[in-house]
Amino acid sequence: MKELFGKAIFFIKENPGIIYSLVLVLFIPIAIFFNTIYAVDRFQGNIDTITQTKAVLAENIISLMAVNSLDAPDQLQKMIERITLENTEIEKFEILVPNPEQNGFKIIASLNPENENADSFEIKNSLAWNLREGIANLNSNNNGRFWEITKIMLDENNQKKALISLAFSLNDSDALVDSTINHSYLVLILTVLVVLLLVSNQARLFGYALTLSKLKEIDQVKDNFISMASHELRSPLTAIKGYLEFFREKNEDKVDPESHKYLENISLSVGRLGSLVNDILEVSRLESNRIPINIVALDPRPIIIGSIQEIKSQAIAKGLELIFLPSETPKIKADPERLKQIVINLLSNSIKYTPTGKVEVSTKVKSKELLITVADTGIGISAEDQLSLFQKFSRIQNEKTRDVVGTGLGLWITMELAKKMKGNIAVESIEGVGSHFTIHMPLA
Repeated sequence: MKELFGKAIFFIKENPGIIYSLVLVLFIPIAIFFNTIYAVDRFQGNIDTITQTKAVLAENIISLMAVNSLDAPDQLQKMIERITLENTEIEKFEILVPNPEQNGFKIIASLNPENENADSFEIKNSLAWNLREGIANLNSNNNGRFWEITKIMLDENNQKKALISLAFSLNDSDALVDSTINHSYLVLILTVLVVLLLVSNQARLFGYALTLSKLKEIDQVKDNFISMASHELRSPLTAIKGYLEFFREKNEDKVDPESHKYLENISLSVGRLGSLVNDILEVSRLESNRIPINIVALDPRPIIIGSIQEIKSQAIAKGLELIFLPSETPKIKADPERLKQIVINLLSNSIKYTPTGKVEVSTKVKSKELLITVADTGIGISAEDQLSLFQKFSRIQNEKTRDVVGTGLGLWITMELAKKMKGNIAVESIEGVGSHFTIHMPLA
């Protein structure tokens, strides 16, 4: 427990923003609690006032009805029974007249028949009679709270004739208030739970934020390492390649066939390693947005022709036809260097996976885009492999591609470059028939 508490304190020190959540946990429930108490208290006070007003109004009405029937107690008794039958909240109903002999009052009609003709010496009766004002008291007993109101009855000459005493039960209003209080407490409990859940969620979010921050730091370190390692690797690779070419020039006639084969393998390995380093460095630059993109309006035709000329030696070495089908090529918005890189990557990819046949480049205007299509008669790509074709390190794995070298980064780089120029690349392919890679670039 002590260790857990220590970890909590350390977490708060490391993340002071969590204190705000802890304050919310305390402040919101306390604020809701006091607001509930205040609202319920006001509600109950209003209910009591309304009940008192209702009782006074009832007394006024009854007083006007009964003042002329004081000489007929039986009629008053029937009136009381009728009124109380329709108003169940009346717990006490008495009509009293002065009794000078007893220096008090005599009950001539009552809700409780046992009290008829009984004497009453309650002080409130004398106060109401002498002050000519209504007396209202909020009392309680085993049955609950009630308003007890005593008021004088005046005749048409404004002369005091009798007293009327009513007691109105507050049980219904108290039950309503209790229900409101219980509901408020339930809302309070639910609010506390919601706040606790929010704080718990915020604590998790703090954890996620810290994790994300650490991941960003690690990612930055990774990018820096890759960038540094790539640059450091390129220097010795360039040196090896230079020494290899120098050795060939100086010892071309002295190298036997077997040694010549070894030199070729070394040259191929250096080339593959150089391509891998370049691809990794390109990925790092793309992910950290360190590749400058200069989009201008340009004619893509010279770029396509230049790319074909640059890659043509690879096609000739495999005995493939590399054809450009001339067509209308309007100006597009693109970075000329990056567009050339995309076209060369797609051409190199098609030549790499085409054992025999040809590779064709064509253009077509569709809607507000120029479509540059590189079509080959190669091994094709299955529908399943097409789903992951433009992901990093994704390569087609089958018997036909076993001897094809590559990093699995070329198409990902190509797609990212196209997207940075507001373009896209689509693929259509059938296994054993060939593939069509189409570059979509916006018109200028």
